[in-house]
Amino acid sequence: MIVPPKPKRGKRSPFYWWRRWKSHKYLPVRAGLLARIQNGDFDYPNLFEWAEYEKHYMNDEHDAYRAEYKGFGDIELTEKWIDIEKRYMKRYNKLIEDASEVEQRHLIGLVDAFFNEFILSKDAIRAIMEEFGGTVEELYHYIEKLQVGVRSDSDAKQLKRLRQKYGL
Repeated sequence: MIVPPKPKRGKRSPFYWWRRWKSHKYLPVRAGLLARIQNGDFDYPNLFEWAEYEKHYMNDEHDAYRAEYKGFGDIELTEKWIDIEKRYMKRYNKLIEDASEVEQRHLIGLVDAFFNEFILSKDAIRAIMEEFGGTVEELYHYIEKLQVGVRSDSDAKQLKRLRQKYGL
């Protein structure tokens, strides 16, 4: 894995101090599902990668400290070594927590968006998502092909009644 250099931030948010990079800019709901998918609103969050970068930055700082250490005994028991580890692991844990939350929100939001866009139950959408192996955009087109052109719920109910009435 190629680790980018640690960014130098000038302005820090007190609410998201553990994030070193800019977050994803989401499109509004009115933009449409396909546009939001193409924007990457439902993609796997980068926060997991950022958390791994924190471990590399911690190791780099540990190596620098090890190079300048002139004391006796085990270096990993020194106060500065432990402070470095605490600082980076705090940021790592916050990033993993954030990433898990964002991933869960993306998955639930995607199921809800597909449910509102197409005539399928949420359980059917989840079953399709578990089996499907492509990208989110390919999943959208796959589910779109499953539909027969009926978009609204009332049209689906009417189509179901007609099928029952005429035995189709």
